[in-house]
Amino acid sequence: MKINRLNLGRLFYNNKIVLVFSIMLAFICWVALSTSSTETSTKLITDIPITVPLSENAQEIGLTVFGLDDIKAEIAVSGNRLILGQLTKNDILVTAQQSANMINSIGKYTLELSVKKNSLLTDYEFANTVSPKFITVVVDRHQSSDFDIIPNIKYNADTDYFIAPVALSDSTVNIAGPESVVSSIAKVTVEGNVPGTLNKSTNLNKLPINLFDNAGNKINTKNLTMSVTKVDANITVLKQKHCNIKPTFESAPIGLNVKHLIAQLSPTSVEIATPNESFNNIKEIELEPINFSEINLNHYQFERALKIPADCRNLNNISSSKVKLNLSGFQSRIVTSGNISFKNVPSDKSASSHTANLSVQVIGPASQVRNVNPSDINIEVDLSGKESFTGRTEMPAKITFSVSANKCWAYGNHSVNVSIAKK
Repeated sequence: MKINRLNLGRLFYNNKIVLVFSIMLAFICWVALSTSSTETSTKLITDIPITVPLSENAQEIGLTVFGLDDIKAEIAVSGNRLILGQLTKNDILVTAQQSANMINSIGKYTLELSVKKNSLLTDYEFANTVSPKFITVVVDRHQSSDFDIIPNIKYNADTDYFIAPVALSDSTVNIAGPESVVSSIAKVTVEGNVPGTLNKSTNLNKLPINLFDNAGNKINTKNLTMSVTKVDANITVLKQKHCNIKPTFESAPIGLNVKHLIAQLSPTSVEIATPNESFNNIKEIELEPINFSEINLNHYQFERALKIPADCRNLNNISSSKVKLNLSGFQSRIVTSGNISFKNVPSDKSASSHTANLSVQVIGPASQVRNVNPSDINIEVDLSGKESFTGRTEMPAKITFSVSANKCWAYGNHSVNVSIAKK
């Protein structure tokens, strides 16, 4: 049997094997040179956080160090290139030196920094002293408070327009930091200026927040943390207009001219402010409707709220108007009717009334009321929404009148006992 021998020479004619072998050989050489070389390199380690330790006593009385976020240290180190390549700021500890219980009260302290190794990587040296050599920190108790932001926007307004109070994207700000600084804040403002004459709505974006003390001096925001540092301001500009007030009605008889019923309206008009684009479209301001089921010969005065459009402002601060109706020549009469019907009955259901008849107080012109008979009164029950219901229940009924009584209406609310069953 012929035995195949491994031919090492032929392996080196395989490009893939040669490539792998070359990479491995180069890595071994690099490691050997890097670890055995006596030549040192220098590297600058930057952005090292600074630690200011506080005594237990200082911590117990609530003292905190402020100002460290803006201060970072740096130092040059020397050593083997391989070690320096792995070294980061986390391997070095920079500490502010202080004597025992040196920091035990509120104030500013100037402290000298010291540096030491802070990891398993120790085969290197500090090439110089840490920079900066000294730092100044503020020591105080921590305080957090909410403040209203006051807009101080300067502008000249057109007298034909209404300028709404300035609206800010954030109306309050939370400010946290040294107690002595936070407690000195008397006012928080945003400043702005609109050139020319203001006659349209205007936005001012990213206005910086300013802090002031009781003497009006601006407070430096260093060492303070703010929930928001800039806000947007909106100045809504609306055109002024006088509008008549219009009463409205629900369930009015189809043959009755309701305008002739209105004897008195107070007030009759209101001044509003409206956007330019809707100025010409608004002719009058309607009141919340009066339902005819509320009107009878003893109850004919109502007060209803004004329906001011959402994008408009009520400049007179009038929220409602009083309406007095003239029912002279009208009459009231009780008529009993059993003319009950149903609408929107589900196709798989049947409906019947357990109420034999209803007594209806009919209001209307005397000439019609005196002639109303039971057949002129229609009692209608709408079964919408009762598609899945079976059984007996009480439901509201709508009262309507025939053509011969088309100026009449029914006073009060009416209901019918109904049975709904499956077919």
